[in-house]
Amino acid sequence: MKEKTARIYVAGSIFDKPLQDSYTFIREEKLLQAGAALTKERLSLDAVLDCEGENISDKNQQFCELTGLYWIWKNACEDYVGLVHYRRHFLLPDNWVERMEANRVDVILPVPLYVAPSIAGNYKERHIASDWEYLMEYFATELLEESEAARQFFGGNLYSPCNMLIARKEVLDQLCGWMFPILFAVAEHGGKREDSYQNRYPGFISERLITYFFESRRDRYRVVYANKNFLK
Repeated sequence: MKEKTARIYVAGSIFDKPLQDSYTFIREEKLLQAGAALTKERLSLDAVLDCEGENISDKNQQFCELTGLYWIWKNACEDYVGLVHYRRHFLLPDNWVERMEANRVDVILPVPLYVAPSIAGNYKERHIASDWEYLMEYFATELLEESEAARQFFGGNLYSPCNMLIARKEVLDQLCGWMFPILFAVAEHGGKREDSYQNRYPGFISERLITYFFESRRDRYRVVYANKNFLK
């Protein structure tokens, strides 16, 4: 049997603050420069650039690490692919690829985070509520068959944060094919924001959408969870 290939892409940009902690990439990790279209500076000579191939690199100020996820969707070719961050990495056993294959795991997500009063309520308290309301309108008009399930899920309290995942490539493709049209519609409706933090709302919404996508399709995908580090 042919050995499965795997690559975890580590999103970083020239705008990131320097790390105080030290970290050594595991064998399968590879640096992916996000927002590479917005600068001529390069993080590393051997970094993958999210401006090559089919990409949305120029949207990085709003979509943050999602420009890297989009690049993986459209350009990566490994059997297993993942997205982590220069400050956040999954804590994995050395043989994680073999264990995913042996146990027919479709996706690894971060251990869920508890938020209150609910996923929806927490988002609206921390970010611009009208973006969330439009997201729900989108479900009600464009994804009517999922609208009630989405409302129920977002009324709960647990989601996997940070836009991190590792998945079979075909599973990641299915997620991205479903999610990016939603995010593009939300971003077109909301436009750009002067506040650089709140301008990243497509990335904040995607954290909730990724979790919903897999939770609502439990009959289709085998999901496991892994802890992550958080480097200073």
